[in-house]
Amino acid sequence: MNSYSYDSAGFSSVIESLQTQLDEYSKIVEKIMNLKDTIANSNEWVQDTIKSPFISKCDEYLLFYSIFITKLEAHVNYLKGKNSAMESLEDYYT
Repeated sequence: MNSYSYDSAGFSSVIESLQTQLDEYSKIVEKIMNLKDTIANSNEWVQDTIKSPFISKCDEYLLFYSIFITKLEAHVNYLKGKNSAMESLEDYYT
């Protein structure tokens, strides 16, 4: 491979890795949401005064995680677009 050529395969590999990590992260956040919902609907709490603040704090974390996922998805899509643009430039000028 020419050392000056764009390494589309390498960049695609990085994007694919980020997408895999994003998918795994999203699954974990979904599990946390389900756990929070289970706790919120449970009647087995010994102290109900702790349950409400706990659920509220979970909601705060889940909001942060959701924003993070959205930003990361946007970044991955941006990288995909840039990779495609660089592939086009490479094809055109080589």
